[in-house]
Amino acid sequence: MKTRDVSLVAKSKLMMGTEGRNRRPVLSPFHAEAFTLIELLVVIAIIGILAALLLPVLSRTKAQAQSTACKNHLRQIGLALGMYVSDAHYYPPGRDWETRQGWMDKLYPYYPLAWTNRSWQCPMYMAGNGLAVFWTTNTVEPTQGAVWWISYSYNANGIIGNGWNGWTGMPAVLRKWGTLGLGGRPQWVSREPEVLAPSEMYAVSDARSLRRGSGPGYFPIEPPNATLGPPMMNPWLKPWQWNQQLKEADPQHGKGYNLLFCDGHVVLVKRNDYLFPPRTARNWNRDNQPHEEIWAPRNEWAVEQ
Repeated sequence: MKTRDVSLVAKSKLMMGTEGRNRRPVLSPFHAEAFTLIELLVVIAIIGILAALLLPVLSRTKAQAQSTACKNHLRQIGLALGMYVSDAHYYPPGRDWETRQGWMDKLYPYYPLAWTNRSWQCPMYMAGNGLAVFWTTNTVEPTQGAVWWISYSYNANGIIGNGWNGWTGMPAVLRKWGTLGLGGRPQWVSREPEVLAPSEMYAVSDARSLRRGSGPGYFPIEPPNATLGPPMMNPWLKPWQWNQQLKEADPQHGKGYNLLFCDGHVVLVKRNDYLFPPRTARNWNRDNQPHEEIWAPRNEWAVEQ
């Protein structure tokens, strides 16, 4: 064999040896293997468990954020209410039939955001398909017949409230009507010094939201799936005084309602305290007295213990 041929053969063997040393076997630890079906199922199960654990936490966090936003709205209302009282020396009426204005309209110069704007309302109320609207129900008598649906209610009438069926015929109630709350009508408004304990008296609260079934509503604007918030606070079983097939929904914030007090502070009050007269009746009244003589019969209490 020629010298040149021997050289080529040797070179070829050398190259083959190098390639052999560099070639990785199929089962080398450097080779990525595919997941088995069991491994994939285990991973999916772990992800599902983590999601199940995290979703309630995220839901609670969102609810807390919405409750905080609601409290901030109430604080803004409290600032506006304080400025109104400072200028007028009395509280706004719950309703002014002559001007077709509610208590929230009276505060507009001090809190220039229309109450029909969803940004004015409690975010939980709006998230529940809440209505924020004024509706005229009587066009024949312009100063009569109107309804407001809103996320916040005003303590216009004190412990008497609006939903007790017997208030029109009970002498003790008639004697106190218009003298306990902040003022249902212009002639009944409370002067600033008449609120004896501003840090203890309710001023504005989350509305006790109402819903109706699939039947016709009392007013044409009420779709069956809407959340309806009365504009006046009421401590008794029926949050709305008209004879409608409306049922109270759960509180917007878990087991309680955010409440603004006359001195401007805001706290969450549990429903079992807020609507149980023996514990909180004095918080409804400007003279800071419970006035048991005008409470509704026990079968008309929203909370009985």
